[in-house]
Amino acid sequence: MFFPVRRPPFGFIALVVVLTLIPLVTDAGTHAKKLPKCCVWRVTNATAPFYLVGSIHALGKKDYPLPKPYEIALKDSNRFVFEFDPTRHTEFEKKFEAAAKYPRGQDIRSKVSPELLAWLCKNMFTMVPNGRAGSRDRLGGFDSQLCYKPWWIAQHLAAPASYSKTSASHGLDNYFVDHAMRTGKGIGGLESVDEHIAVMGGLSDRDGEFMLQDALTQPDSAEEEFTKMYKAWRKGDTNALWAGDAHLRTKAPKIAARFVDDRNVKWVPRIEAELKTGKPTAIIAGALHFSGPHSVIALLQQRGYVIEQL
Repeated sequence: MFFPVRRPPFGFIALVVVLTLIPLVTDAGTHAKKLPKCCVWRVTNATAPFYLVGSIHALGKKDYPLPKPYEIALKDSNRFVFEFDPTRHTEFEKKFEAAAKYPRGQDIRSKVSPELLAWLCKNMFTMVPNGRAGSRDRLGGFDSQLCYKPWWIAQHLAAPASYSKTSASHGLDNYFVDHAMRTGKGIGGLESVDEHIAVMGGLSDRDGEFMLQDALTQPDSAEEEFTKMYKAWRKGDTNALWAGDAHLRTKAPKIAARFVDDRNVKWVPRIEAELKTGKPTAIIAGALHFSGPHSVIALLQQRGYVIEQL
């Protein structure tokens, strides 16, 4: 989740044929040098084809067709496991909207500093879709947004700038989901809907305010940062991806760990359970989950799995 802006929407089973890995590995070894380096990894000592796919959740039409390693993972897999099951997107949207709002009788005015509240009062209308700059619209926009938590407001500040030239509808996740739905392949999730929502929805008032303050202090850098992360993703450069997330790790290490490292730890036993089914599978998650010293890849290697990057 959360690469690079940590919560885009998805757009939105299964005859599984177990294949042997040996012919696949032999063929891949023969052609490995011809493939561009990508955010795709293969577990070579699995009993069936098993891939780890680092996703970027928003792409443009120009990004297709994808580099060959993504297509290999797509075609070789009969099951696709995402951060959460995208076939439950309607449930997710309903619960995520509810998690973004304060309980009845509470609102943001008692949850943030007076300085931040004053800024929101003056500028909130600019974040209201189809809002106009008239005083009535400004007041109405502010009042209508009081129920939302700071992290939700932060996302609506950052996401439009980051995705100005791309779209979640063209994201890699949706591409894999569409393929699975079209071909009748299996779909699953590493997290339940409630677990996925809790990553953001469970933030404390203090952490939510930090995220909003942080978004406000660098409003012009979101698109630049997205571009850097996008280029790193295109090259399969996990070092650059990890470096690109250094700002949050430095300023708010607990929040950064909550978004990535802590979830990696929870996911690895679930990924290992998928490995033990012997079904050709691809795990698709935000590319940051496959970057850094506590990545999914590092944790699986600690358990004895041999992993190669395509």
